[in-house]
Amino acid sequence: MNKHLKKVLFIVCVIAIWWGASLLVNKSLFLPSPAETFAMIVNLFETGVFFNHLGASFFRVTIGILIAASISIPLGMLIAFYKPVNHVLKPVVDSLRYIPVTCFSPMLVLLLGIDEKMKITFLVIATFFSFLPTVIQTCSEPLDKLKETAYTMGFSYNRMLWHCFIPYVTPSILQSLITLYGVGWTYVIIAEVNNTQYGLGHLMYIGSARGKTAMVFASIVIIIAVSYLFDKLATAIVKKTFKWRFSDEQKEN
Repeated sequence: MNKHLKKVLFIVCVIAIWWGASLLVNKSLFLPSPAETFAMIVNLFETGVFFNHLGASFFRVTIGILIAASISIPLGMLIAFYKPVNHVLKPVVDSLRYIPVTCFSPMLVLLLGIDEKMKITFLVIATFFSFLPTVIQTCSEPLDKLKETAYTMGFSYNRMLWHCFIPYVTPSILQSLITLYGVGWTYVIIAEVNNTQYGLGHLMYIGSARGKTAMVFASIVIIIAVSYLFDKLATAIVKKTFKWRFSDEQKEN
């Protein structure tokens, strides 16, 4: 069966189950139907509210991810490529996975208030904790053949890093960076609950507070759709830019 057909069938099944569940519940306050949710999305489009909220959330997520990446990528490479740094910092990084990121939200409110600075800082911390271990793992992948080839050509260790290792891992890091947007969308909802005029998280909070559950579901559907489209588009750009890295993948497809 064609993979695109499988995706369509999956979406149809999800909508069918959702529709059936909404009929059983029979209360829009608890579970709006797909039709009610779609009508709300159309209304958000027609009023122009959709673009304001989506733009605000996308801006916050992007800024948070870019700042986190600017710290995670060089730090992750240092930890992966240099053993003295690895011995000191790797145990600290491994412990990050046990820290609940959401606990930083009230702490940052106390330290920074409830304005934009707090929201961006929270997103930086959330995405940094997720991205740094990924960078370290990506850069630590066994590349023995690459090492042997570089040393055969007379490269020093540092030259091998700059001319062999870093170009090789760059496409994988960029792909991980794209995936990180999914993490950003998860945490931006928390960041936008307080003192926000625009943002999909704010839209969900307003919908919940006013009993407009269809608005909450509409926001969720929008986030899923935008995340999926962004992931596909950005991944296609990365694969086209680094054709040499994904040539085997493309042949298999």
